Amino acid sequence: MSILSLLVKGGYTMIFIGIAAFIGIWITVERYIYYRHIRTDIDEILKSVKPYLEESDFTAAINHLRGNDSPYARIVIKGLLNRSKASMEGAARGEVRNLEKGLGPLSSVVAVSPMLGFFGTVVGMIRAFMQIEALGGSVNPSRLAGGIWEALITTAAGLAVAIVFLIFYNIFVERENYVVTNINIIMDEIGEYLEKE
Repeated sequence: MSILSLLVKGGYTMIFIGIAAFIGIWITVERYIYYRHIRTDIDEILKSVKPYLEESDFTAAINHLRGNDSPYARIVIKGLLNRSKASMEGAARGEVRNLEKGLGPLSSVVAVSPMLGFFGTVVGMIRAFMQIEALGGSVNPSRLAGGIWEALITTAAGLAVAIVFLIFYNIFVERENYVVTNINIIMDEIGEYLEKE
């Protein structure tokens, strides 16, 4: 029996589990591309920009950073343009919102998938017992067992979806925390030069 035919036996609930899985895949791919794009070493940024800041040449520092499309560079540019640490903090809040984008729906996929699986199993079990009642209790045990394992397919599918995307969710949250920590470090470092102005 193929995996596809096995999933089809799970009934209509499998459609909703499939939709949840599709949403999870979409968010995971999008977040992977996003986080891969912002893999920038803040030490490199600080090392390259500090000589300009030591000379209070903010314009040169801004021009140097314009080629760097990372959240760190955007935050620093905003602060240097406005000569304000508050501007950096505002830009940082916007970047943190970008970091968190999609994590709420991905968390919902993780939470809802097992529930959909259990719902499908309960519906399948109700159908199996209705069949027993309709046949007056004289039902073939092998036929009953077949109905039960078909009902349990939805639970297995729901749990599989939840487990896979829980792993990705935790990876993305860890990555977000790492970037936020680096944002705080770079704001503190650059903020010292802005306070001198």
